[in-house]
This record gives sequence, structure tokens and C-alpha cells, in this order.
Amino acid sequence: MKIVARDFNTFDNDIGDIVLYLSNNNKICVNILNLHDFGQAWMYVKYRPEIDIYDTFLKIMNKITKDVCDNTDIPTYKDILTVEDEPIENMSYDSRWENYVEFTRESVTLLEEYDNDRDDETKYPDLYIIQGEILENGDFVYDKPIRNNSYYQDNVCDVGL
Repeated sequence: MKIVARDFNTFDNDIGDIVLYLSNNNKICVNILNLHDFGQAWMYVKYRPEIDIYDTFLKIMNKITKDVCDNTDIPTYKDILTVEDEPIENMSYDSRWENYVEFTRESVTLLEEYDNDRDDETKYPDLYIIQGEILENGDFVYDKPIRNNSYYQDNVCDVGL
């Protein structure tokens, strides 16, 4: 699976990351690990097929980074795209991500779409799943606060989509 990651981890500190990948039915799956309250948050972002995927992925990662870090001291990060075992120019290796390249407008062409149904609330009614959307004007919004996917949903206040 080829994914895009905003990696905040350092050699001696597991801070967390934001992982995105293309999913079926014009959705971008987003996993936010340990940046919000130690655990994994799941978000699904609907988009129109004609959008620029590179700009959209950056927009999503930038907004989540800003929201999770409350506009304060954002840790250093790197944006990468994982690749399989095929040798690619400027490929690097990391034990966490294995083979990867820098996420750029050129490398985005390596992404593939994967089937995913985790956003189906009828199949996963007990999970806290955040729904997002890229609006026609290009804004990225989501419907509830970033919480772990096991967060008890009755305590949620809706922030509006």
C-alpha cells in the first residue's frame, strides 16, 4: 500500500504522524496517530475527482497539524510517500516507513486507490469516525473534534460540517 505521511517522529521520540491514502468512492482516508490524545483517530474526506490531489493532501495535513497543535510550536516533520520495493530515484529507507520518497507534486503520481469500508457506520457503529469534505471553494472541513476512534460518541459536540 502506498501512503502519504506527515511524520513528526524523531530518532529518539515517537511523537506521532498523519497518514493519508486514496480510497474508493472519492474518499481520502486519514489516520492520525498519537498527535491528539495518544491513540488513533480515523477521518474520511470526500472529494470531487477533478481536484488536485497533491494540493488537497497538503491542505488536509496542514489543517490537521494546525488544529492538533493549536497554532503553537508545531514540531518538525517530513512529508513522505511510501513506495514498494521497486527502486526509485531519491528513495530513502526508514525502519518505520521502509522505502519512501519525499512527497512532492511529482511523486503524487505514484499513489493508487484502495478499497476501504471503515467509514461505513452500519458496519462499525461503535467507532468514532470523523467525516470531512473538500468544499467547492477548496476549504477543508470536518464534522467533529479529533478524538480516538474508540472515543465514546455520546459525549461529542457537533462542530458542524
